[in-house]
Amino acid sequence: MNNKVYMNILNELNGIIETDHLTAGDKLPSERELAERLGAGRSSVREALRALELLDLIETKKGEGTFVKQPGSHSLAEILAAFFLREPRARRDLSETRRIIEAEAVRLACERHQPEHLHTLRTMIDQARLTAAEGRIPAEEDYEFHRTLVKAGGNHLMLNIWYPLVAYSKGLMKSSLAREGRIEEALNEHEEIVRTIEMRERDRAVEAIHHHLSNSQF
Repeated sequence: MNNKVYMNILNELNGIIETDHLTAGDKLPSERELAERLGAGRSSVREALRALELLDLIETKKGEGTFVKQPGSHSLAEILAAFFLREPRARRDLSETRRIIEAEAVRLACERHQPEHLHTLRTMIDQARLTAAEGRIPAEEDYEFHRTLVKAGGNHLMLNIWYPLVAYSKGLMKSSLAREGRIEEALNEHEEIVRTIEMRERDRAVEAIHHHLSNSQF
């Protein structure tokens, strides 16, 4: 399915939700009915529904169907919805935005970090190594490490902007760690980031996070 067709299906799905006056808790038409109304293949509709579910805009209940979710803090998610991973520039835009946020967070963390932040960062590195030793990808440890980095910057708005960005690209981040040799390389980079933050070396810390995120490109 090409990008134009994919985006058209997403737009038409949104149109159906509006036309049918569906609100939070309402059930979407069946996959078959949606395919008929949209004039699209069921596999294409299924893929578009998965994208909406990743954005936390709909939810599928086993044996019951797919439902519109209660609106929450979706303003950023709705912006991201305009891009999706199939839009040509989506991955680049996500990477750039994340790099901007985390670089500034690391710079602030050099001034504002607390002992508990450093403790959590080191704990995540240790736990990630244990997970990797068991043959598993330490995706959750990686997520918590980066969340703590942003948290250590002491800017709550920045953290709230970061959440939907990373939630949207979690699968891609895991794929990056799956590359051969990347886990150990990434953990070594994590250690350098923590070291420079602890020493309050702002320029080196920013350089370290830029280097790390460049190597983690998805």
